[in-house]
Amino acid sequence: MIKLQSIPIQPVHLNQLNKRGVTVHVKRDDLLHPQISGNKFYKLKLSLDEAMQLGHSTILTFGGAYSNHLHATAFAGRMLDMKTVGVVRGQYILPLSPTLKDCVKWGMELVPMRKDAYAQKDSTAVIASLESAYPSAYIIPEGGECELGVRGAEAILEGVDQSLYDYIVVACGTGTTVAGIIRAAKPTVKVIGVPVLKNAEWMYQVVKSWLPTNEKQTGQWELWLEEHWGGYAKQPAELMQKISEIYTETSLQLDGVYTGKAFIALLNKIQNGIIPSGSRVLFVHTGGLQGNRSSTQIEAAK
Repeated sequence: MIKLQSIPIQPVHLNQLNKRGVTVHVKRDDLLHPQISGNKFYKLKLSLDEAMQLGHSTILTFGGAYSNHLHATAFAGRMLDMKTVGVVRGQYILPLSPTLKDCVKWGMELVPMRKDAYAQKDSTAVIASLESAYPSAYIIPEGGECELGVRGAEAILEGVDQSLYDYIVVACGTGTTVAGIIRAAKPTVKVIGVPVLKNAEWMYQVVKSWLPTNEKQTGQWELWLEEHWGGYAKQPAELMQKISEIYTETSLQLDGVYTGKAFIALLNKIQNGIIPSGSRVLFVHTGGLQGNRSSTQIEAAK
């Protein structure tokens, strides 16, 4: 049984917000669970439920050496007494990252895969090969990117009084979480996703593919594509300094891969008037703070 904490929504007090007359609240999904925090729980829950209902004894999924998704899956498998298999991007994974050390500690079998093969991980041939090697496995796509993952992400807004907000802002990696939030958002709220990787124009089509084809979605959401700080897992000193300053002023801990980039993007848009004075913003903290243990090593694993 995985015991979850209740989720507070907390105001953020920053001088620059006061000057602009913008209210920012943070939904602290990072506090949901010590290991399965943030959007990782929401994207995994329904898939894990289905796997157990169908009688699978193994969960197989995909990720990089610093994957929050692998980390959460490994711990969930341990709690649910299910075997877990992590297909890891990259032929060479030694020495293990702190993330993968945790995964092994929690019983996950690691399967390194060459980058060229990993790029085809969703192909029929690769999936068939994995199904043959692990016949009892329930396969979850990387990052929980599937209908059950999107549906699970809709629950992020359960219990949120959306009448209090004009904008909802969240970091993006695959588009799964932001798609679920858009599906659950009221038409009066604009949802903004902040991709943390370069050249993420493709994410518009991914998000659209998960949305119902009705006009109420038109203009209800957008992506800020230029807030990646050089690309996925790039953590320049200026970024980390800003994250440190935010923590000093607010005690809000952010990570350098996802939430730090998204929150700083929000502050920049407020400063530039893109988010106008008087706006009310809900920032969704998607967790992933375990990645801060090894921020200087992430780039080496790519």
